[in-house]
Amino acid sequence: MTIETFIEELADSNKQIKSATLAQLSGLISEDVNFLRSRWDEIESGRREEIITRAVELAEENVEMDFHALFIHCLYDPVAKIREKSIQGLWESDDRRNIIPLTERLYKDDDPNVRAASAVALGRFASLAQENKLMSRDSERVKEALMSALEDQDEDLIVRRRALESVAVSPEGEIRRWIDWAYSSDDLGLRSSAVFAMGRTVDPTWLPVILKEMDNQNPSIRYEAANAGGELGEEDALPRLSQLVGDPDPHVQMAALNAIA
Repeated sequence: MTIETFIEELADSNKQIKSATLAQLSGLISEDVNFLRSRWDEIESGRREEIITRAVELAEENVEMDFHALFIHCLYDPVAKIREKSIQGLWESDDRRNIIPLTERLYKDDDPNVRAASAVALGRFASLAQENKLMSRDSERVKEALMSALEDQDEDLIVRRRALESVAVSPEGEIRRWIDWAYSSDDLGLRSSAVFAMGRTVDPTWLPVILKEMDNQNPSIRYEAANAGGELGEEDALPRLSQLVGDPDPHVQMAALNAIA
């Protein structure tokens, strides 16, 4: 079967999307990518969203599936949910070619959820930069984009939260100031992001705050505190993490187990 046949089958809203058919979009050669691009926008939007959602799921289930060409093309889909899903498909990718399109989405996309997803995806590259696995110009581009989103007082809070979480791996003192800003907020989501960011810094001076938040009445804060404790890797956190294994919230329990592991 040709790529044309596979795409025609995927485009048919009356047919169930088969994993075997969708798998044919993995590892496309250049001429097949060009055909996909020429045909994609003709597919009904609901079906496009169904295809991209299933592709993300299939990629998570099988690491050998490579839908990079599909995800990159869908960064510019007119439907925001499809753009957001395509970015989620790129979250685990180390391909530096993703940096420019992701920063463009963070700067220019008109949907805050897409911008927030872009900030999360760029966090992967912020970590690589911290590990000296990224060229300096790429590192600067990533940090500049994330800091711009974080510092923009007119930006949606969810975007600023995700930018803070992603850029927190940077050791500069300004990051600590932004974590303090988020932690002192009355907004629960922002406080959760601050605790998450404390773990991302891998700075043991945050441990007393993280241990305190493991006793927070709100399970979302306890969850982030457990994750942060695991990120820091400090043995002093083990007794409290062991207690959280018996937390009434199952998500907190799982976070504690993962942290201990």
